[in-house]
Amino acid sequence: MTAHLPPEIRLGNDICRAFRHLPDEAATAAVAGHLARFWDPRMRRAITERVREGHPDVDPLLAQAVGTHLEDDRTPA
Repeated sequence: MTAHLPPEIRLGNDICRAFRHLPDEAATAAVAGHLARFWDPRMRRAITERVREGHPDVDPLLAQAVGTHLEDDRTPA
């Protein structure tokens, strides 16, 4: 049930659904771009940690976007 997911996973998965219609590489870049532009650094760090942990509810597109584009995001809060 999504109501009990951590907010960064729930919101990140929602973003993935919005870009799922794009080809794989474009969808990955669009998700990462959205996170970089609109998410607070604390939220980006939180989703990066969830992806590193291998949280089972992280959408694979979200994991790909984080791993490819945000893994080195060390922006202080």
